[in-house]
Amino acid sequence: MRTRPLSIYLLLVIALAVPLVAGCSGGGGPLPHPAVTAVGGLLELRRADARDPAAYELYVGDSELAAALAGGSTEPTGTPRVPPYRAPYLSAESTSTADVAVVWERDAAFPGWAAVTVFSAALEDGRWVVVDALEATAAPEPLLPEAD
Repeated sequence: MRTRPLSIYLLLVIALAVPLVAGCSGGGGPLPHPAVTAVGGLLELRRADARDPAAYELYVGDSELAAALAGGSTEPTGTPRVPPYRAPYLSAESTSTADVAVVWERDAAFPGWAAVTVFSAALEDGRWVVVDALEATAAPEPLLPEAD
């Protein structure tokens, strides 16, 4: 008779643990590709007009480029350096490279800004960094169908 209460206890623990574990898993779908995260971080710095080269080095991996991105501007501190944009998305991928597309919102403060930029990222020393960017007139198809 002792096995029955133990069995009930075990079932109760499992029944309570499954929703808890499922809730901790995020449930919001797959995490973005690390290259998408890197581009997003870089864009957040540009929108915030960050002036610290070390912050940019996390995303570009090149100290000279990081210094250039952080360099002073004729605009007052805190003025966004890029227009608003839609969520970056993965448009191509290999084992060590990825293309991340960004569709820019039209903004009067940024006349003549490209409609789309495709950032090339590379896996360097275990982290994804932006290595190049190309302007485009049309957005490439997302690699994953759920990307916007």
